[in-house]
Amino acid sequence: MIKLLVHGLGAWFAVEAASGRYPRPVAVGLTMLVSRLGAPATAFAMVGYGLLRLQEAGAFERRRAPARRRRTANPD
Repeated sequence: MIKLLVHGLGAWFAVEAASGRYPRPVAVGLTMLVSRLGAPATAFAMVGYGLLRLQEAGAFERRRAPARRRRTANPD
């Protein structure tokens, strides 16, 4: 359980670093750390980065459906 938490936390830092939150030397250091953690952290980081890109593209925004007009009987 602790290993999963460590891998997830490392992946979260890597995703934040890749998004430009930290300066470049810190981002490189975090990326190197995640690569040392192994495959689970790298997989979590790739999934997290993909979700971040989808969120930036607006994939998770809710859009309101256009209002429907009611049909009224023609008084012809």
